[in-house]
Amino acid sequence: MACILVVDDEIEVGEAIQRVLEQAGFLVTVTSGVAEGLKFLETATPDVVVTDMIMPKVNGLEFIKTLRSRFPKIRIVAISGGGNPISYKPEAVVTHAYLAAARAAGAEEVLTKPFDMDDLLSAVRRQLLN
Repeated sequence: MACILVVDDEIEVGEAIQRVLEQAGFLVTVTSGVAEGLKFLETATPDVVVTDMIMPKVNGLEFIKTLRSRFPKIRIVAISGGGNPISYKPEAVVTHAYLAAARAAGAEEVLTKPFDMDDLLSAVRRQLLN
């Protein structure tokens, strides 16, 4: 059974992803931030990490860079909705830029929130085949 780590500070999003992936037969662990995700990685090595890009304290881009340097074989799916529109500033980076940066840092797949859960399942399955 493939192991998937989901890192997303939005609890509802993490739980929704967990339900879908578990129904598809995956073993899923959800953490609410990078620090908790790294703690999990001290004792387990998932096959795929699904990570949000915009999170407090440590963002997804830094997490992807850490994963690439410490766990180069883990496959990464980056997700982003572009941040909170209430706190939007004109100079803020748009979703596509976050996801392009994620891909440049080593994410194999990127998805824009909100995404269809079938697209997430397809992305995870593709990464398990690689």
